[in-house]
Amino acid sequence: MRFLIALPLAIALLIVTGLAAVIALSRPKAPPPMPAMEAAGQIIGRQINDLPPYAFLTARDGTRLGYRFFEGRPGGGIAVVVHGSTGLSASMGSVGRALAAKGIASYVLDLRGHGESGPLGDIGYRGQLEDDMADLLAMIDQRHPGEKRILVGHSLGGAFAFRIAAGPLGERFDATVATSPFLSPETSVSRPNSGGWADAAVPRILALTLLDAVGISAFGGLPAVAYAVPPDAPGKRASIYSHRLLANMSLPRDWRAMLATIRKPAAILIGADDELFRASAYAAAVTAANPRIAVEVLPATDHMGTTLQPGPLTQLAETAARLRDAAPAR
Repeated sequence: MRFLIALPLAIALLIVTGLAAVIALSRPKAPPPMPAMEAAGQIIGRQINDLPPYAFLTARDGTRLGYRFFEGRPGGGIAVVVHGSTGLSASMGSVGRALAAKGIASYVLDLRGHGESGPLGDIGYRGQLEDDMADLLAMIDQRHPGEKRILVGHSLGGAFAFRIAAGPLGERFDATVATSPFLSPETSVSRPNSGGWADAAVPRILALTLLDAVGISAFGGLPAVAYAVPPDAPGKRASIYSHRLLANMSLPRDWRAMLATIRKPAAILIGADDELFRASAYAAAVTAANPRIAVEVLPATDHMGTTLQPGPLTQLAETAARLRDAAPAR
């Protein structure tokens, strides 16, 4: 009888010890710089002084969240614009301008854990980014009643945009547009290590995910991924993400099932020369998951080009305006 009692305890102890060792020993390492990302950072840096000044929203926990507001026209709709991994509102400033040219006013965010929105690289708990989005939408309700709403996200921010579109808050948007969205680390759609942009501590991530599944989230603040952030990047850039921030921004492992639940209009724009993801595979992969999500591959466009190059920016703004016009009045 003692043996039967002791054996499960011993197995449990071995599992816990093994997980602890994996979590302790697996750590992300900073990748070497990527020339394309460094070039994009220089462009963003030259534009930063011409952007609208920061404004701030006080979230439900008292944290000040930074954003930049781009004026549109009455009746032109409202966009909420989400940057990619390690980004901030400045990196999506060209998107804000392009949308404003189509009459769409834009709230271009520093997501929590980025820029001027709380400590860099971390959040308090998984789901906090959705709570922040709900707080922003409450402010938009007051300021812009009756306006149509479009959610725009780039790269990892595109993944987060789809998370929102597939969840309860998706009902509060009329459409979603994602540029170069990160779907999954699967090699069918992504290049190894996102083309050199990211170094993920995969064993640590798997161990922490397992702990999350059984309700243990105390270690969610540990670093999970490091990015090749240019050393001279403008603004406050988070070069390392905690596990809970990475998980809250990313699509789940079964990303196809999540995309399949999106019913409102959605579109993806991705550059044919994307250095991080396999653009040629996106149309088939996304269509198989949800044929209602339109995918357009833009020629002669790289990963950041979808948010910086004039042609892709025009295409993005036109897509957002078309989805806005097709949405029923609120």
